[in-house]
Amino acid sequence: MLSAVFIAVFLPFSEELLYRGIITKALLRYSPFVGVVGSTVIFALMHGINNTFLAAVVAGLATAEIFRRSRSIWPGVVVHVVFNLPSFLIMVFISAG
Repeated sequence: MLSAVFIAVFLPFSEELLYRGIITKALLRYSPFVGVVGSTVIFALMHGINNTFLAAVVAGLATAEIFRRSRSIWPGVVVHVVFNLPSFLIMVFISAG
């Protein structure tokens, strides 16, 4: 259960803080395209080239663009939590069963 909470809350917050709050913000100095796409590529590669890569690209593009428009990590944290929700629910059901 503790690992499920970690995946559902702490991980999205820390990833958004790093990838949007630091990396996207730094890359946006060059252009919106470099900021959004560059941070997305880094985010997706850090998740590995595996069956989650495409999902990480989609989530990364969404949260990076949300950050670019809002200048806040918090909307991206909410999106990230919702995006991770299926994994969270699966872990809860597996641990309960």
